[in-house]
Amino acid sequence: MRHISHVRRCRPRTMVAFAADLTAQNDTFRTEVERANRDVETAMNDWKGSAATASATRSLAQRLEAAHLGETLVTIADHLDTSGAELDDYRTALLSIVDHEIPGAGMRVDDDGTVTAPRVPAGKNPVTTALVQQILDGQAAGFQSRVKNLLARFVDVEGKAARSISADLRNLDDYGRTPSGSRPVGVAVQAVLDGEAQLPPDPARLHDFWEGLTPAEKDALWRRDRYLGNRDGLPAVDRDRFNRMTLDDELARARSGDPAVASRAKDLEAVRTALGNQPDRMLMLLDTRSGAMTHAAVAVGNPDTAQNVSVTAPGLNTTVRDSLNGMVGEAQNLRNTAERQLWNLADGDPRKGQSVATIAWIGGDLPQTGPLNKLGTYLDPGTYPGLVNLASDSMAKKGAHDLASFYDGLGASHDGSMHLTAVGHSYGSLMTGLALQEPGKHPVGDMVVYGSPGLDLPDAGVARLGLPPGHMYEMTAHNDPVAHLNAFGPSPENIPGFTHLETGATTTDDGIHRDGATGHSEYPRLGADQQLRTPGWNTAMIVAGLPQDAVRASPTERDAMGRIIDSLEGLFR
Repeated sequence: MRHISHVRRCRPRTMVAFAADLTAQNDTFRTEVERANRDVETAMNDWKGSAATASATRSLAQRLEAAHLGETLVTIADHLDTSGAELDDYRTALLSIVDHEIPGAGMRVDDDGTVTAPRVPAGKNPVTTALVQQILDGQAAGFQSRVKNLLARFVDVEGKAARSISADLRNLDDYGRTPSGSRPVGVAVQAVLDGEAQLPPDPARLHDFWEGLTPAEKDALWRRDRYLGNRDGLPAVDRDRFNRMTLDDELARARSGDPAVASRAKDLEAVRTALGNQPDRMLMLLDTRSGAMTHAAVAVGNPDTAQNVSVTAPGLNTTVRDSLNGMVGEAQNLRNTAERQLWNLADGDPRKGQSVATIAWIGGDLPQTGPLNKLGTYLDPGTYPGLVNLASDSMAKKGAHDLASFYDGLGASHDGSMHLTAVGHSYGSLMTGLALQEPGKHPVGDMVVYGSPGLDLPDAGVARLGLPPGHMYEMTAHNDPVAHLNAFGPSPENIPGFTHLETGATTTDDGIHRDGATGHSEYPRLGADQQLRTPGWNTAMIVAGLPQDAVRASPTERDAMGRIIDSLEGLFR
């Protein structure tokens, strides 16, 4: 029904007000749920055995219910707020025309939007009378077109809002009436639950499939596979929600002495610490089963909505329990610097104010070795067996497959266009290089590697990385022994096609003097002044899509230092 009287009776602003109240009430609900979860966790710390495990499982199921309720209410509030604001705009515009413009022009408007111009009295000159009438009829037609267009838009938005909110309420009602675990699911999902089908392995296809599921279907799939949140292609918010519930489940079981996860307790605690109470951190990966090491990935910012995203793969001696929290801190510093520089762009620059999400990714097993000795080399393989792994690319190849899939998943789930930077340190640079050589077209736009022992590039052919010229960057710090191993082909420092960025002390475009980096570990770390060192700044500029602000290395100094270090290393081989 497209009548002006209907629009006049509507009060869309009440939808906006109700959405705000619903959001506030839901925030209170979530706070209470979190408080209850913390109380349960505290109680579980000293409770061991099968009864404790069963209680933890039940608590997890209840948390899933509460999470669903909260998310459904958020969706309803969002639909109310968005639709209410849009309807109010249309209503205001319509009534302004109907109540002011049309009467002011001496015309009449019917309830259905038909506008009638006044009749011009017959005058002495019929031609003039007809011309004036034609002008008035044209004005009336213009008013009528505007009115009926606004009526149509109002009714269209109203209908869409009603359908969306009704669907949300049905989901809510289903959860209220149907016992947990028995809610209706579609044929395709039921086939997966029955083991007769599998979820699409391709991230893009999985994302398309996932977008058509109801909340009940998504929850049912997670109940069947507690590692569902690790599937590349799922939206980041769903990965985070499911992985956090899996983290809570495994932590509770580890604390109760469950032998399946007890040995991973320190890793799980480290993941919890890295997430902290920071609302902008998302758990993109949690896996205690598939590798010799625990795997985890934490995003700082939402990688589905940020215009600029990075994924950092670390090097040897990295573990979740000892390294994740530090890596997430480095990701936070990287994001802060990149976003600050984007905000400092001139007004009118389309990149000004763009957002950044940075991901610390420990998604593959990594070599574990001993410390450096006084000569700057690693101790012998007989003492530290992990050196055998360091001399092999087998771990890197296995991790590269998963890293490439992770890239593809980010591309599949991202909203809009994304600038993705692949960052690799040490052995992680090898893994990154191999990931970009995996079959398929990956959504990576830039590559930054530092402290790299080589990239396994046959004949140093950068074309195999699939990146356009000028989008591959490397940094090699003074006295970095790993970067001169050339263990997996030439170091990127010696590969044509890479842009060499500065690692020494310098003053950057933001006016800050930055410490340089020496050795193998200082690249992403803060300097003495608690600012990113020069390599960290350079990485942030590439991640932000501002390569012109990165500091190029001096070719003369770089080549000279490389020759000196190569000569020194030759003395100890």
